[in-house]
Amino acid sequence: MTMTKRRKKRIAIVDAGRRTEIVDAILPYIEERYEFELTTDYGADYVFHSCMGYDVLKYSGIRIFVTGENVSPNFNISDYAMAFDKMDFGDRYCWLPSIVLRRNTYANLAAPRRAATEVITEKSGFCAYVMSNTKNSATERTRIFDLLSNYKPVHSGGKWRNNVGGPVADKIAFQSKYKFVIAFENSSSPGYLTEKFSEAALSNAIPIYWGDPDIGKIFNEKAFINCHNFDSLESVLEQVKLIDSNEELYLQMLSEDWFPQQEAPEDLGSDKFIQFLSHIFDQPHATAFRRNRSRWGLKSEQSLAEMSFRPDIQALKLLRKKLRKILK
Repeated sequence: MTMTKRRKKRIAIVDAGRRTEIVDAILPYIEERYEFELTTDYGADYVFHSCMGYDVLKYSGIRIFVTGENVSPNFNISDYAMAFDKMDFGDRYCWLPSIVLRRNTYANLAAPRRAATEVITEKSGFCAYVMSNTKNSATERTRIFDLLSNYKPVHSGGKWRNNVGGPVADKIAFQSKYKFVIAFENSSSPGYLTEKFSEAALSNAIPIYWGDPDIGKIFNEKAFINCHNFDSLESVLEQVKLIDSNEELYLQMLSEDWFPQQEAPEDLGSDKFIQFLSHIFDQPHATAFRRNRSRWGLKSEQSLAEMSFRPDIQALKLLRKKLRKILK
């Protein structure tokens, strides 16, 4: 069997903070097609960048924005983007919810479920929550914990309000002991779907989910509690009480498949991401650019770069503009 020779591509990874996991999780989609050479050279042919700064402005190559946070791409800076927004933008954008990047937990969603009567024997607690930080996140995350805790003890295994003797080492093992798992994103918007749902599902618990209001279009709502179907979190609490007190109903939910058609939707399939990325790398490099590199595009980038790297120059320019207006 003849092996296809992988084409070499020089890439840089910037503005991802200390971690580059998001890029490391994306590249395997196409690693059989290309051989990637990681460089810090500002002349790198391709630049993967995230939302942790503007160093990307120093790079002249084709820029691909990727993120694990609920942040929208800036197409004045980026040629292409893979993010959470549900939108169309020609060949420049691909919806990539990070739930699919946790391949083990995501793959479990399409696997046959264990017998509910077996699973329920392993449940010794009511509800689990693993969260470490509520700073700058939605208040719903703390409210649901307080509401459920007023009904029965909720065991918190993260750094936030930890009540189990310290942060747990194995999130899935911890959550697997509980009938319910709180799976709340740190914000809510269409398309913002992370591994929180799949980790709750892998724990063979009933996820209490809030975040992506469109989640019901992807997963079987008979298998979890979709908070977006209720008019308030107080109503969610009443639904939890109902399921908790009705073993037959609880077992039925544990028996439901995660996907309505017992298989993942094509929109979240690897073929879509392979096609999007391959389109970028297969084009002649000179024609793969999409951002505005003409006078006004460069001027906009220069202004942003000055604000990021030379705020003194930007402040001086603004002062001059004000003085000109005053002197007119």
